[in-house]
Amino acid sequence: MTARCFSREDAAAYCGLTPDGFDDWRRRKLIPGPIQGTRRWDRKALDLALDKASGIQSEGGESPLDVWRRKRAGEKV
Repeated sequence: MTARCFSREDAAAYCGLTPDGFDDWRRRKLIPGPIQGTRRWDRKALDLALDKASGIQSEGGESPLDVWRRKRAGEKV
């Protein structure tokens, strides 16, 4: 079974970063923060953010990551 949620250290390693590099990417909003109310990162949210940063996300409309961020911020979707 592949884990869906990661600790900060595991999420950093998943992204190929050190924990400090991971924090830098978070500050720069290249990747999302942890799941609200936890200290765990969702693998799928990381994948979506990396797809967007890499330019491989499909064109057209709002990305699932942006919808997720808006929901997390309490905005209406």
